[in-house]
Amino acid sequence: MVRASNVGRVVALLVLAGAGAAISNFAASSDRKLAWVGSYPRALQVEPAGSPAMAEAAPPALQRKQPPVQAPATPATSSASSSAVGSPATPPAAPPAVPPAADTAGLARAFPPHPDKPAVEIAPADVERLYRGKALFLDARRSSVYAEGHIAGARSLPVWESDIDARVKGLYEEGLDQKAPIVVYCSGGTCEDSHMLAEKLYMVGFDNVLIYKDGFPDWQKRALPSSKGANP
Repeated sequence: MVRASNVGRVVALLVLAGAGAAISNFAASSDRKLAWVGSYPRALQVEPAGSPAMAEAAPPALQRKQPPVQAPATPATSSASSSAVGSPATPPAAPPAVPPAADTAGLARAFPPHPDKPAVEIAPADVERLYRGKALFLDARRSSVYAEGHIAGARSLPVWESDIDARVKGLYEEGLDQKAPIVVYCSGGTCEDSHMLAEKLYMVGFDNVLIYKDGFPDWQKRALPSSKGANP
C-alpha cells in the first residue's frame, strides 16, 4: 500500500509540473514560446550529410586576402640624357642667300637688239622687269632736274648739256655689252630728251636702247624706288 501511494504521488507531481509548464508557455510571448513537436516544418527530419540543404546552411569558407602586386618601379631618366643619347644633331642653319647678279643674258633674250633703228619704246611693265633684272638706266634730263629726283640707280647723261658727247664716249669706253638692254627716260609726254640720247648711243654702237616713254612722272606715280642728289 505504501509503494502504491508513492507511485501515485510521483504521477501527481509530474502532472502538476506538466500543467505548470503548459500554463507558463501559454502565458509567454509568441517569440519565446516553445514549439510543440511536429508543429514546425521539418521538425522530425534530419538532413543527411552532403545534402543541398546542408550545403546552403554551411557558412562560406574564409578566404585570405592577397596583398596587391606592385609593378616594378621604372628607373627615372633625365630629359637631358634621353635627348642627348640617340637624337640626331641639329643641322646648322643655311647660309643667307647671295643676291643674284644682273640677268643680262636673260634680258637680252627677252629684249633682243634692234641694230636697224636707234630705239624702241617699251611699256611700264617691261620697264619694271628690266629694273628688277639690273638693266642699265640712263636719265636724259638736265643734271639739276636729275638731282631733284630720279630713278634709283639711274645714271645722269643730260643731253642738253655741253659735255654730253664726252659722257657718251666715256660710257662706250667702259666696255659694256653693246647688245645688252639700256633704258633711257626723261620727263615723258612731249619730252624728246630720251630720243635724242638714244640716237647718240646708237651712233657709238649701242643697238639695244629702249625708251621709257612715260618717263619719271609715271615712275613716281607707281611709287617705285627713287633717289635724290647728283649720284645714282
